[in-house]
Amino acid sequence: MERGVLRGLALLGAAALAITELLSMFHLLRRGPLAAAWIVVGAAAVVAWRKAAGGKRRSPAPPAGDKKRSPVPPAGDKKRSPALRPAVITGAIVLAIAAVVGYTAIIYPPNSADAMAYHMPRVVYWAQSGSIAFFPTPYFNQIMLPPLDEYFLLHAYVLSNGDRLSNLVAFDAFLGSIAGVWALAGALGLTKRGQALAALFAVTLPNFILQASGAKNDCLLTLWLVLLAYFVARRDVWFAGLALGLAVATKSTAYLFAPPVVAALWIWFRPPWKRMLVSCAAGVLLLNAPQYMRNIGLSGSPLGYDSAQGDGFFRWRNERLGWRPVVSNALRHLSEQLGARDPRWNQAVYRGVLWAHAALGLDPQDPDTTFRWSRYEAPRNANHEANANNRWHLLLAAVAVLAAALPGRRRWLVYAGGLAGAFLLFCFYLKWQPFLARLELPLFVLAAPLAGMLLERLKPWWLALPVCLFLVVNTRLPLLQNWTRPLRGQTLIGGKMTGGEKRPPVLRRDQAYFNDMGQWGNQDSYLESVDRVARSGCDTVGLDISENQLEYPFQALLRERNPRVWFVHTGVGNSSARYIGHDGKRPCAVLCLDCAGNPKKLARYAPLGEPESIGRFWLFGLADGHAH
Repeated sequence: MERGVLRGLALLGAAALAITELLSMFHLLRRGPLAAAWIVVGAAAVVAWRKAAGGKRRSPAPPAGDKKRSPVPPAGDKKRSPALRPAVITGAIVLAIAAVVGYTAIIYPPNSADAMAYHMPRVVYWAQSGSIAFFPTPYFNQIMLPPLDEYFLLHAYVLSNGDRLSNLVAFDAFLGSIAGVWALAGALGLTKRGQALAALFAVTLPNFILQASGAKNDCLLTLWLVLLAYFVARRDVWFAGLALGLAVATKSTAYLFAPPVVAALWIWFRPPWKRMLVSCAAGVLLLNAPQYMRNIGLSGSPLGYDSAQGDGFFRWRNERLGWRPVVSNALRHLSEQLGARDPRWNQAVYRGVLWAHAALGLDPQDPDTTFRWSRYEAPRNANHEANANNRWHLLLAAVAVLAAALPGRRRWLVYAGGLAGAFLLFCFYLKWQPFLARLELPLFVLAAPLAGMLLERLKPWWLALPVCLFLVVNTRLPLLQNWTRPLRGQTLIGGKMTGGEKRPPVLRRDQAYFNDMGQWGNQDSYLESVDRVARSGCDTVGLDISENQLEYPFQALLRERNPRVWFVHTGVGNSSARYIGHDGKRPCAVLCLDCAGNPKKLARYAPLGEPESIGRFWLFGLADGHAH
């Protein structure tokens, strides 16, 4: 049953990708064709399910007396009944946490900074053109990064005529990942109690809870990597290849996380290696070939540029590779996961990391291993999805690794080595920056079976209860006081939620878009710009985002006022300028975000007349009170 469900999730991902790519070829990413496509997929799923269920009903009964094949436990077998209790209790906890997370996902719009800059804008441009073809943009993240998560966002956006269902993509991936952890723990040899404990570990991860109500893509990547691990453990090589292809199509960190985990599970379960290699290569190439080709046309590389602007200034990878960036980044990333409420503790962790760097002759602020304009500082205790830590889960996983070194558990040590290898590869390649804790989420979820193994084997068994209770109680803050999507009244100061004067936690939707943008203090500029353009009647609006990429609040709010509006990027001078004019649209107004005082922008848009100043925004083309 569980294998069928997880296979179905993988096929669902493949269907979403195939539907998007095929309909895009004919500019048919519209409500009618999408709805028809999903009806066909749903009908096919029902037929396959009924066929499988019918096959089970027709299967011959086991021979009399064959106890090994009998699916029904003997009457009076009381040894199995206690195993159901943790499953029932864990199921109730999962449902309770999921209910709160799902409620948060529904009542809030997508509002994290990344969603405002590229996750949702790319959806808007695809939806208006009916195609996923590349478009001109100063911010390459909008076109070159793996797109599968945004394909799901696109379908929800088009079918619901807006973003009210957008956060449910991450939420559904959250639920699927928990189911996958349960199944993976069973595949790794845990009992029902161990499976329940592993699921509890995953569902109580603070960063998982925070991300599951938003529009980032780490939850979906987590789902595919959990499925990948499960299929390898079950020697289901073709679905393992499919899961790997879906992971790569979702987020590029899959290239770093997947190989060590697959290698560890291959050592444990030894699936046929030739078929494994073929299936993985086929899954990656077949599912990602269209995006690879689009990227080659843009940059010459199937992965696109190595920085968001394509100039290498904000390069993601380390400038130098070797043991030094690995050690430095590992120390800094681990310290980020240890942030607590006590400033003295945080400073002690910080000083310890500085001491270790000095002892090894390393620079914690090395520009070759540190993202531009970032500086390593003491860890913090955050309730933000970008950098919230999982310190207690990290501690529990570390103890589980020590337990795996005991006799009889060496295979678990191999699995732990795979997770450690994935983390070190992550440190080897990517520069450190303050908001990468979110990217480590899949490794924490994949560590859940390790924690389940530890808690399952505690003697006496009730020693696991206080640990589980502590993890559940620890979910209170991420559930109720998410800094960008709070359910309890908090005060928003500089983009962070603090315990100050209480206010209604759920603002009007037009205000909630700005919960992660308080540090820029430009909400009024967005709202005033929307009002002026909406009143002008202009239906084709140019957006210059070269200085400020957070364009989605303007797009979302203007589309509510004028559903016919079409957006185009202006001021594009990079390689994506080749796509200018493909839509045949010319803007009648141009909004330049954070351009005030920039003489180059003033000269560029001079033909549109003098700009209207709206805070730090300039609005061109409406100075005479109507669209040109």
